[in-house]
Amino acid sequence: MDGIDFEGFFVRNKLLLIIGLVIIVLIAGGIFGFRYYNYKRNENANKLLWKGVRLYMSFNGKNQKVLIRSISYFKRLKDKYNGTHAYKISKFYLGLSYMRIGKLKRAISYLTEYTKIYPKPDSNNLSYLAYSNMAAASMLQKNYDSAITYFSNMAKVSNIKLQEYALLEEASLYSQMKEPQKAVAIYKTMLTNDAITKDRGYIENLIQLNS
Repeated sequence: MDGIDFEGFFVRNKLLLIIGLVIIVLIAGGIFGFRYYNYKRNENANKLLWKGVRLYMSFNGKNQKVLIRSISYFKRLKDKYNGTHAYKISKFYLGLSYMRIGKLKRAISYLTEYTKIYPKPDSNNLSYLAYSNMAAASMLQKNYDSAITYFSNMAKVSNIKLQEYALLEEASLYSQMKEPQKAVAIYKTMLTNDAITKDRGYIENLIQLNS
């Protein structure tokens, strides 16, 4: 049996082989280029985010210009790096920045956007703090029903201590709203879970106070 004529095959199909090689190189280059572009884009977005965060953290409660500058960095993320992880995180810090300068409606708006991306509070996100700040802003606006919703969302966290705090805050707000029966319902639910409530006597006293 004659051997396979590789040399003849390459000669006859030289053009097709060259074209195929060029296509493979172009595809590989395109994939690498796209990945490198995304890498640099995310890297630059993270740098911009942390510039804003550092400014936010440096705010001493007096010079609001610092917060205005931090807000400008966060907003640039939307214009230049929309869709990146840094852009998503910036919504949380925009909410906190507006909270500190007293623009509560705008603060809630940005924090709401953040919690739509990360709806469940977890140790890997900032949603618990986002809900907490929305609850605080809503209470300042005397929008107690919204605050209750935010406390309920906070209570979905898996951390037992944080869950207990959220439930106590929700129940306390019901008491302030002159709806003690709802506060009692929360306290009784807490008593059914020993992991949530270590001090049963304290919760039982709260039940008596609201009964």
